[in-house]
Amino acid sequence: MARVKVSVVIPTYNGAAEVRRAIDSALAQEGCDVEVIPVNDGSTDTTEEVLNSYGSRIRAVHQKNSGPAATRNAGIAAATGDWIAFLDHDDYWQPGKLAAQIAEAERTDADVIYTNAQNFGDVNRVAELRSNPDDMPTGDLFEPLLLDNFIVVSSTMVRREVLEKVGGFNAPPGVEDWDLWLRLATSGAKFAPVREPLTMYQWRPGSLSKNFERMREIRRQIIRTAMASERAQALSWTFRQKVLANVESCSAWFLASSSPRKAITWYAQSLAYWPFDLNSWKGLVKGCLGRA
Repeated sequence: MARVKVSVVIPTYNGAAEVRRAIDSALAQEGCDVEVIPVNDGSTDTTEEVLNSYGSRIRAVHQKNSGPAATRNAGIAAATGDWIAFLDHDDYWQPGKLAAQIAEAERTDADVIYTNAQNFGDVNRVAELRSNPDDMPTGDLFEPLLLDNFIVVSSTMVRREVLEKVGGFNAPPGVEDWDLWLRLATSGAKFAPVREPLTMYQWRPGSLSKNFERMREIRRQIIRTAMASERAQALSWTFRQKVLANVESCSAWFLASSSPRKAITWYAQSLAYWPFDLNSWKGLVKGCLGRA
């Protein structure tokens, strides 16, 4: 039986200090044929020299600075595997990650296999694991993904044909992965989780975009587009209100530490959509107490 070939797309911009760790974790995967494709997005540091040091062990792509979506798409275009796995240059994988995903794909025949993730770095505001292993959904994830972007892009392995069907990444930075998952789900793609935290996801102050107003509007646009699809027409009024509320509460959470007054306003907007959300009430009260 032929071995499964997985193309690993690693977008990198000025990642010389960390990309080697990501590449090495991809090359160390067993149980499949691994094609590692780092895409250098116009780096101005020594990233190109780091990539060149691997020689023929990787297939490096170099391009003018084009942003995360175009960079990942360049990797997809260069890939020859039936599966595409994404790995950001500051994240890395545990041994056996791809083998576990291939086994899950064979068991479920799903189109997108995602793993749990362990957070590291600036983790003061986040839990150790991205997801409760018992709560990771499977199958048709259109509705769960409307409520939350719970899938770490570095954890995913996707059939190349379904990526090509929806056109790859095409949203602005910060939500390009959420947009893709929603479009894949809308197209009928099936998802399956690997519940072990085989992806190491780095949180850092730079992980939180400082242009909070812009990020809030982009999240709103992503949701408006998804809820305007034919697939969303059967959604109940209650569910739609919860989705709109979650966009506001997510935006408020990111904003809370730097601009608590505005975060209070956004939490209040969330509660106007859905007044029964305990987390939004907690955020609102915490913000008010902090100001007091």
